[in-house]
Amino acid sequence: MQIEFAEPAPHLKSLLSLYYRVRSDDEVFEEIDRADIGVLRFRLKGDGYLEFHDGSRSPAGLNNPLIGPGSAAAKIRLTGPIDVVGCSLLPLAWGGALIKGDASAHVDCANDALAALGPKSAELPALLSAVSGIAETKQILDDFFTATARPISKRTVSGVEELRQWLASSPAPDVQQLTQGDLARSRRFSRIGNRYFGGPPKMLARKIRALRAAQAITLNNGEICDEALDPFYDQPHMVREIKHFTGKSPGKLVSPDEMLLQMVLDRPCFRELEPDLNQAPMPPQGISSQR
Repeated sequence: MQIEFAEPAPHLKSLLSLYYRVRSDDEVFEEIDRADIGVLRFRLKGDGYLEFHDGSRSPAGLNNPLIGPGSAAAKIRLTGPIDVVGCSLLPLAWGGALIKGDASAHVDCANDALAALGPKSAELPALLSAVSGIAETKQILDDFFTATARPISKRTVSGVEELRQWLASSPAPDVQQLTQGDLARSRRFSRIGNRYFGGPPKMLARKIRALRAAQAITLNNGEICDEALDPFYDQPHMVREIKHFTGKSPGKLVSPDEMLLQMVLDRPCFRELEPDLNQAPMPPQGISSQR
């Protein structure tokens, strides 16, 4: 398997995480999708499906899926050879800037990305298939998203940022600190959470807690550490939550067979809480990872 990464243009970093291109000549390609904010994928070669935690699958023949926020890990199964281009959506991409409608309407399902992105996106698969390098891939996507992104109000940016800061403030954020016991604030942040993150604050805190713990264990070479364990009642509780949102128990997070999962838990890809996207460390443009 070969994976290449590239940063979006600076003016797109509030909407999109890393661009990536995955190629594999394997006859069968199986990986885990961690619970994410949302993903766009363009499957240029290969066939297959995404299976969600409830057993439902993405529609047959859906080659360009818009995958909504996940409430649990999902499974990818493709028949190769494959060539897939994708990028993760950050919260501000929802609600109209790139994708119309609430993120919560897309939770745990896959829809046609080309329909969601508008008629100008119809040519994207052919344009991406005509190039092979990550630099050319990046340029095509930068040009498209620059031309189609819609303005975001300052009020929206402020509300999403306040919710993000709360999620990042603690390994186990307290909803009371966000709402301050005020019913109007509670309703406001429920609306913001559903529209831009895919769920209400309490659910988002649970999800982020598990993903941060999984990231800490991965960065600690698979060993359980206080940073991962402290936000949970006990170790069995931590194990259940990590497995729910990543599809793997803590002991398997660093398995050589889980390279893709490890990469999407690392800071360059795990950007839901990133305070300054322009300063986030990442793999150098065009770097390839081989398995």
